Order: sequence, then C-alpha cells, then structure tokens
Amino acid sequence: MTVKHIAAGGVVVKTERGRTSVLLIKDSYGHWTWPKGHLEKGETPEAGALREIAEETGQTKTKIIKEIGLQEYCYTLKGKTVLKKVHVFLIKASAREKIKVQTSEIETAKWFRAEDAIEKIEYEGSRTLLKKGIKAFEARHGGNL
Repeated sequence: MTVKHIAAGGVVVKTERGRTSVLLIKDSYGHWTWPKGHLEKGETPEAGALREIAEETGQTKTKIIKEIGLQEYCYTLKGKTVLKKVHVFLIKASAREKIKVQTSEIETAKWFRAEDAIEKIEYEGSRTLLKKGIKAFEARHGGNL
C-alpha cells in the first residue's frame, strides 16, 4: 500500500554584507536540509511553506519569491511505502530576524554562506534545488556566490 504525503518548504535566503546567506535546518535524522513539513488540511503549498519555516526556525518576516521545484521521493514508514511530494519555494527572509529553533522537530538551524550551504546539504536532489534557488535569488537581488 502506498501512502501519499504532500509537503512544502523552502530555500530561505537573505543578503548579509553583500553576500547570499541560506538558512538550513538539521533535521531529526541529523541531516542538513531546508525547512519543510506536511501541509495541513485545506492549506496551499505557499501557506504551508511559510508556516513550516516560521514554526521550525522562527522566521516570520518572509516572502515567497517563486516556486523553484517539486521534489518527489519514496521511503518506507511502518511497513508502508510513502510517496512524498515537496513543493519547494525560494523565500526571502528579513536580514535581522533571529532564529528560534523548534527543538521538538529539528536539532538546530543556522545561516550559512551560499557556497557552504551547498556543501552542507545532504539529501539527494536537494542540492540541485538549492543551487537553483541561490542562482535565481542572486540573479534578482545581487550577491556573490
């Protein structure tokens, strides 16, 4: 039996001292990735992405720039195959807002320089979307990779 899970999240970026910074979380499995989570009933992917980012990292002064991709993968949970679809958005954050980690769901969250974030991110397919998001942000807002 296959179970479908729809989630949303984002490549959260800001410009700091003329450079692009990316917010990554260390998930409960100990892997660095971007913030994301399951959509609530009736919630749009855009609203879900912003809610999850706010819940996991405390970043509430955020704005969606654009959708950068749909990540799909399967995994097994309690003997069932789960097909997970994650709507991934490029999201601009406020330069001054502090991180507030939701320790019940994630280990930590941290801002990385763009090139360091690309090295840190661990999940297959996530690095490609991260690079795409950084490239789109820098094309629009400047900043050096």
